[in-house]
Amino acid sequence: MALFLVLLACGALLLLNGIRYIKEYDEAYLPEDSRVVEFTVARGEGYNSIGERLEQQGIIDDADIFIYKTKLKEYGPKYQAGTFYLSPSMTMEELMQSLQNAKAQTVRFTIPEGYTVLQTAESLEKQGICTAQDFLSGLEACDADYWFLQELGEGLENPQGTVSAAANRYEGFLFPDTYEIRKGASAEDVLAVMFRRFDQIFTEEMQAQMNDRALTVKEVVTMASLIERECRVDEERPRIASVIYNRLAKGMNLELDCAIQYILGNPKEGLLYSDLEIESPYNIYKHSGLTPGPIASPGLASIQAVLTPEDTGYYYYVLKSKSSTEHNFAETYDQFLVYKQEYKNSK
Repeated sequence: MALFLVLLACGALLLLNGIRYIKEYDEAYLPEDSRVVEFTVARGEGYNSIGERLEQQGIIDDADIFIYKTKLKEYGPKYQAGTFYLSPSMTMEELMQSLQNAKAQTVRFTIPEGYTVLQTAESLEKQGICTAQDFLSGLEACDADYWFLQELGEGLENPQGTVSAAANRYEGFLFPDTYEIRKGASAEDVLAVMFRRFDQIFTEEMQAQMNDRALTVKEVVTMASLIERECRVDEERPRIASVIYNRLAKGMNLELDCAIQYILGNPKEGLLYSDLEIESPYNIYKHSGLTPGPIASPGLASIQAVLTPEDTGYYYYVLKSKSSTEHNFAETYDQFLVYKQEYKNSK
């Protein structure tokens, strides 16, 4: 009996010491490893799952300690859903505190559909994410190896000469969306999340549709960028895509005003005939085919319009009125002239 009590006491002491060790454990897995790992906690995810994934991603070395320590300190209900930026150099307590404060670690930024590389850079600076110059420099030095970047070639500087060819080659591939990123993220980090989003958006099904039409991803994004800058009504995008396909098939110049606006840089309320004579590879009033590359970053609706256009006999379109965002579509040039006159006479 005495031996049993001694063993019981020893067992209790070991248990207490074990609990104290786990509760006070605050070591970093790899103190010298400063790399940052993006770690996302799903809504409703339990701390057991969080601990196991932290170990799988090399942020901690023992999920059990994380799980038991979380339970002992009653941190479980305090862990938040969101994206965290964690490091193996963080102590266990630092990791646990970080997981309780998602919003403090991240900032949001939004890039609208139809923004150019330069507009994106300037917007990021205005939103306090990074300077425009850092972003453009990051593009110039970019060596991302996503499949959709492999065919871009050397590119051309933008028509105003304000964005180098090395940076402007990525025109169209900075997917417009609202992003959440860690505070203090570099321009390279911003590029990484934007390219990753494009890769997520352009699905395998869409790649198959692209291949069925014998198009390259650059051609798809170029056509989609023209639609993005021409159209403001989603249901019209597949119809405008059909106009582009029909004109290309017939060997007609596309003659889209948005390309001239891209050349000018600062959009005009109304183009002059002299604007249509500007010598530029982007002037598709004078040159056949598509522009040399995208003129902006298209949204998903415009990309889908290219891949699934309407089947029409339209070759022309014009705004219904000066105050409208909708278009009249025409199969013949004579009908187009009628609609054009209606537009001129409108208010």
